[in-house]
This record gives sequence, structure tokens and C-alpha cells, in this order.
Amino acid sequence: MKKILLVMTLIISLLSASYALEKRVIILGMLEKLNSTEEKFSEDWQKSFAPNNELLEVRVKFYSNLNALQMALNAGEINHIVLPEPVADYLMNQNPEYESVLVLHSKGMGLAFGFREDNKELRDRFSTAVTEMRDDWTLSALEGMYIASPGKSTPNPVEFAKFKDAPTIRAAVTGDLPPIDFMADDGTPAGFSTAVLAEVGKRLGVNVELMNIESGARSAAIASGRADVVFWYEIVKDSDNQPDIPDGVIVSEPYYEWEKFIHLRKKIDKGGKWSWNIFDKDFLDFFIHN
Repeated sequence: MKKILLVMTLIISLLSASYALEKRVIILGMLEKLNSTEEKFSEDWQKSFAPNNELLEVRVKFYSNLNALQMALNAGEINHIVLPEPVADYLMNQNPEYESVLVLHSKGMGLAFGFREDNKELRDRFSTAVTEMRDDWTLSALEGMYIASPGKSTPNPVEFAKFKDAPTIRAAVTGDLPPIDFMADDGTPAGFSTAVLAEVGKRLGVNVELMNIESGARSAAIASGRADVVFWYEIVKDSDNQPDIPDGVIVSEPYYEWEKFIHLRKKIDKGGKWSWNIFDKDFLDFFIHN
């Protein structure tokens, strides 16, 4: 009997050791980066954020809009979705089945307006307006109104100034980064994105016409001439590596910046109580102990 117990103990120990040395693969879902591939961005993400351990592999999957990203999480195609802090907070306030798993700090992240490369004059005018709005606290006030408590209230509608005989600028918005780039339930652009565009239009003395696109179509909207400006491109300040800004696109001064990415996952219901599942517990242990 003792020999049998000894053999069983040995087998369990070997199996545990084998599991402990098994390579872990984490699949992260993100909104599509327009100047990178899933493979290249996975490699860059691993180098920048993952712990220095050869047993962890990070894979990134891109999605062209926020709805597709959430559907992939719900279907189990990905383990977590990764979003800027206010967007993650918005989703958690709107969806109680979501919770944060990990906070990653990344200074120098921001959003800027995007333009065709041959539209430098308009880009410069937008940059001047953004600088003025930052200096006179207009941007700070709009952040306080629309971003500080994401998902807890419905943003008020924004009215655009109308200028007689003035040119019209077509601005593309996505609704894929609420509450920053936000769409109301009826598909109407609202919130911070429209408030910023309305203020820029007023300062430039131009009329602004909004058009809805998904985030994966931002560069196509510019290249085709359908849009004169796209509300957001993700930028990395003071870096030559710009995963979201392809050739042919130029950007303004950033109008919004953040320092945290949040990993979200769906809670697991066990006996009526929300709790960590085995995968995420191992994932957390892996980060703490290795």
C-alpha cells in the first residue's frame, strides 16, 4: 500500500511539474492598429509589457470595431480585451458582467486628429485650435463633463455653430472609444468627440459635418476623400514607432492623453457568485511569482 501511495505521489508531482512548465498563451483583443500587423504588434506588446518569462506568450487579435471586440470576448475567442482606462471604465459601468484583470502603465499615449498627408494646412489649423483649447482649459472642462464619470449618465446633445458662406469640413467619428468617441443609442454622434469638434469648428469658423465609420475604416475614409479629418488616431508621444498611423496620414497635436491600459474579462458565475476562473488565477499567479 505504501508503495502504491508513493507511486501515486510521484505521478502527481510529475504532472504538477509538467503543468507548471507548460507555456501559457494569453490572447488579447484590441481595436485594429492601422500601421501594424497582429504578429508585429504581439511581439512589440510582449517586449513592452509582458514579464520577462519565456513560459508566457502574448498573442494579439485585432478587431475593426468595439462591438466585434466585445462579441469575441463573449464567445471566448480571446481571454481579455485591452482598452484605455476611461473606455474600460465606461464598459464596466455599462456591463456589470465585465471586470478588470490587469492595469498596465504606459506614459505618452494619446489621441490626435488624423488628416491626409496633402492636407497639412488643415492639420496645422486644428493643432493651433487644440493648443489654444488646452491653454485656456477648454479641453480640461470638456474632459470633466464627458469623461470623468464614464457610463454613469447620458451625455447632453452638442449643437454645432452654423456659419453662412463658410466651408464645410467632413469629420469621421467611430463611436468605438466611448466615452471619448461616443455614439448615442440611436447612432447619433455625441459626447466628448462632438463637443471637441464643435469647439474646433467654432474657433476655425467652419461648418462641421459628421459621418459615422468603424475604427478599422479610418484611413480608408481619409484616402478616399470621404472625410477631411478623422476624430482619432492613437499616438505614442516621443516615439518613432507609431502602430496606428500609416503612411499617408498626418496627425495634429494630441487633444487627449492617458497613462493606463486596462485588461477586461467576463466574470465567471460559480454557484451564483462571481469569482476568478482557473485560467485567470494562474495568469495572476504567473505575473506575481515569476
